[in-house]
Amino acid sequence: MSAGFPWHETKARLRELDATSRAGSRIVLPAVLPPIAPGETLDDWLARVPDALGVQVVVLLRAGSAALGLWDGDECVVHKVFTRYVVRGNGKAQPLHAKTKGKSRYGARLRLQNARRLLEEVGERLVEWFATWPAPEAIHWSCPVRQWPELFAANPPPPFPRDDPRLRRIAMHVHEPRFEELLRVRRALARGRIGEATDRSRS
Repeated sequence: MSAGFPWHETKARLRELDATSRAGSRIVLPAVLPPIAPGETLDDWLARVPDALGVQVVVLLRAGSAALGLWDGDECVVHKVFTRYVVRGNGKAQPLHAKTKGKSRYGARLRLQNARRLLEEVGERLVEWFATWPAPEAIHWSCPVRQWPELFAANPPPPFPRDDPRLRRIAMHVHEPRFEELLRVRRALARGRIGEATDRSRS
């Protein structure tokens, strides 16, 4: 796979390829751009892809930590990192442990409260941002499968439904949510790659 290119070079890079070259290439589009619709040709997609990104949100969530960022174009205009003590000594998140082990002692109850509060803080901050900034064009997210529905059950829930078409799951490994990781993930989302069709290397 090639070294990649920034999102704003996507149109130029793809238009340099003729139909034969495209057929023999593996193309990974920058995730910050709209996805290709089912049945849509690459040329049709290129005709509608915007020249500006607008507002986009990135949500990274793990047990005990969350990192949120709002970008206007390529500028991170606001961000927030939350951390809470929710992981037991053996590394298992308390909500999952409680479902399998039953009764909890004080420390376990504290971890459960912290887990709930973390999700509430994420919901509160997203509600605040959505009320303050223009509606985002995309919401990129990374979260454990079991924790995603818990976020929507929190009070308040995120200011968008679970089936919102703007939601785009982040297709890359995400480390512990921190500000530096938030920036790393956003940089990766803003890059595309063109390589040989037989190249199986990960983007």
